[in-house]
Amino acid sequence: MSETQKAPVINGQSVTTLQIGEEFVIVTTKGGSESAERIVLSMGSVKTAKYFRHSPPTESEMETAIQLVEDELIRHHHSIVKGAVLTTTDASVRNIAWLGGVDDRPDLTLTIELVEKTFNRLAAIVQGRPTSLDSIPTTAEFSATLLILREFMHHLEFASIDIRP
Repeated sequence: MSETQKAPVINGQSVTTLQIGEEFVIVTTKGGSESAERIVLSMGSVKTAKYFRHSPPTESEMETAIQLVEDELIRHHHSIVKGAVLTTTDASVRNIAWLGGVDDRPDLTLTIELVEKTFNRLAAIVQGRPTSLDSIPTTAEFSATLLILREFMHHLEFASIDIRP
């Protein structure tokens, strides 16, 4: 789904805005002088969490969810501007940044390296590490949100995401 709307351009660079909702992910992207495009991805924190029957999710549940998220990203990857500044106002992404060790400030930047590191902490628990050894949440919705963010940044090659109030 696309609709024309205004999207910000930061210092002359294209901007992609990511909003991870419960049932859908909304991506607004603008490149150069083009009109903004709004893309609705059929995945979200609750929708993806439905594949997790355990807390923490099992390895097979996580693999299934990863495959479904990757499939949805592949369907839309051509519509998302490469090399754009990635931004969000999502509280859930801000929470991931805090868990990754980013200082609490109004404007934050979360790198793909910290997203991967945080995801690896969850993956270690999924693979059997005791939850008492880490403070990372293992709920289905948190796991789904972290998975979506990781796959989005990884497959669409975003080095970081700026988090705004």
